[in-house]
Amino acid sequence: MSKEKKQEKSILGVTLKQWAGLLGAFAVGAAVMMMPTPAGLSITGQKALGLFAAILVLWATEPVPLPLVSLLMVPAAIFTGAVPAKGAVAKTLESFATSSAFLIAGSLIMSEAMSKTGFAARMIYTLMSKIGSSVTRITLGIMLANIVLAFMVPSSSARTAVLLPICLGLIEVFRKSTGQAGRSTFAVTILLTLAFTNATISAGILTATIPNPITVGMIAKASGYTISYQEWFIYGFPPALIMTIFTWWFIGRVFKPELAELPGGKEFIQKKLDEMGKMKVSEWQTAFVFLGVVILWMTGSMTKIDSTIAVLMGVVALYVFRVITWADANKTPAFQFMMLLGGGFLIANMLIDTKAADWAAAQLFKMLSLNGASTLVVLLVVMLVVQYLHIPFMGTTKMATMVMPIVIGLAASAKVPVVALAMPAGMLIGGYPLFLFYNTIPNLLVYGTNELKMSDFPKVGFVVCTLAVILYAACATTYWRWLGLF
Repeated sequence: MSKEKKQEKSILGVTLKQWAGLLGAFAVGAAVMMMPTPAGLSITGQKALGLFAAILVLWATEPVPLPLVSLLMVPAAIFTGAVPAKGAVAKTLESFATSSAFLIAGSLIMSEAMSKTGFAARMIYTLMSKIGSSVTRITLGIMLANIVLAFMVPSSSARTAVLLPICLGLIEVFRKSTGQAGRSTFAVTILLTLAFTNATISAGILTATIPNPITVGMIAKASGYTISYQEWFIYGFPPALIMTIFTWWFIGRVFKPELAELPGGKEFIQKKLDEMGKMKVSEWQTAFVFLGVVILWMTGSMTKIDSTIAVLMGVVALYVFRVITWADANKTPAFQFMMLLGGGFLIANMLIDTKAADWAAAQLFKMLSLNGASTLVVLLVVMLVVQYLHIPFMGTTKMATMVMPIVIGLAASAKVPVVALAMPAGMLIGGYPLFLFYNTIPNLLVYGTNELKMSDFPKVGFVVCTLAVILYAACATTYWRWLGLF
């Protein structure tokens, strides 16, 4: 048998799989655009829905990289007439220049400094050395590490990549100490705590995961109100912290570790710290810049310095201190995310501007029989629908881009303030992809260690996700209102 990888069949240099995705997207989009226009939907709205349907196929099949799909949307929107002809180019391209896109790009570049200098790893090992070596304290340390890193690293996948080697090292210490070679509930507890508390705390920090700024951008487009970093923290961090602590506790109840104390755990962590030595100048510089940015984020309402401006100032400072170079920035997915977010905002803006999102939401509103329902009932139903939509999705960024325009339309149909419905929906999308192993990259990373079964995820995920719906709906109708959000 040949050792060479069998080449895929291609036509004009394009594989059959790629042709299937491209032609499938064209066929689906054309079919939607050529259907009789439903009552209440404008022709431009129908074109926007057709383009949206085509984009869904491209996202699902990925015949080309996702950032290229975003670039493809620009000529597609113009040629199909999904945007008005006058000023069409400027209208489509402005979606790629949102403050949310630059906020995430800047945060990703800053996180590269954390990784390059070793500052992030040092903080985590220092934190865990203070916590202790009992299994409960180790999992507590992982949860606390996720909370700390969520302020620094704007990607749940990147945070998992930082912590996973530490967790695997602890699992190796456990196996050497006990001689156990098979499945271990200690390993399951460690890895699920890593992936799940990483996700849940993300809902409470604007820069912790991509769906959060997507939500802010779409709320701003629909209502004219832009939620600041400080406001997102005030509204989102308390429920996120409650759910994170509950998730940590619940994992320990469902999967009880074999031992109460990890032999050799304290020595393993101390050895790693000793290998690092004293803090380098670059680590101090990174810590100083990061602290300054966080202070500006938290005091934005007083200083009037926007969150995006603050993070860009931090990036420039890191360059001035020569902590990072342009080559370091190119290693990050910052510019890919800018393209991806730009495409997401473009399709969302088209759906909102053409009222296609309102039309789709009105149909869904009728189907759900929500006419005359109270705000709390509407919130609970919409939150449940949004939450359980995680099941077929892999990736929260795609889900936020697809679902949030419909949620905003539902707010209009239900006569509920946009921010009251869209913000908790966005938090659920970004913070609770916990049902199955493929729902998000951190889940896949821990599942790929071969320490977990597929069934481990829903055992915890279904309970946590369902309770989160109740908590966020309660927050939206109580203390968010008392704080004057709507």
